[in-house]
Amino acid sequence: MMGSVMKFIPTLVAFVMSATFIVFVCTRIICGRIRRSRFQNRSGIDLELPEEQTGGLEPAVVAAMPTVKFNSEGFNSIEDTQCSICLGEYQEKEVLRIMPKCGHNFHLSCIDLWLRKQSTCPVCRLPLQDMSEPKQMRATFRMNNLTT
Repeated sequence: MMGSVMKFIPTLVAFVMSATFIVFVCTRIICGRIRRSRFQNRSGIDLELPEEQTGGLEPAVVAAMPTVKFNSEGFNSIEDTQCSICLGEYQEKEVLRIMPKCGHNFHLSCIDLWLRKQSTCPVCRLPLQDMSEPKQMRATFRMNNLTT
């Protein structure tokens, strides 16, 4: 009798320790998933959220930003011939919107959607909220080609 009890105690201790370990691992996994889902909900940019929930620009401010018609001779680098938002190539005579502070350019529809939800340039993250003091644009020739 005493021998069987002595064998049972280590088995019971091993079982309790194993069960505790399994509960610990499951708790960590569940808590990690909850933490990740909360973090993703807070940090993710959802372009489908209503405008009040994000810091986009007012439509009048976006409409006041300069535009230009694309022509391949006027754009000197390969970066300037591709929209950084959709990665599509610009076509001749396509209307682009130019960011007034940094000079980056984008398809009109791409940047208008972006600026409804965000108030920064998608490339350099320069804030566009205070447009009263525009900085020097990257290419000065663009100012000559602006259309409103």
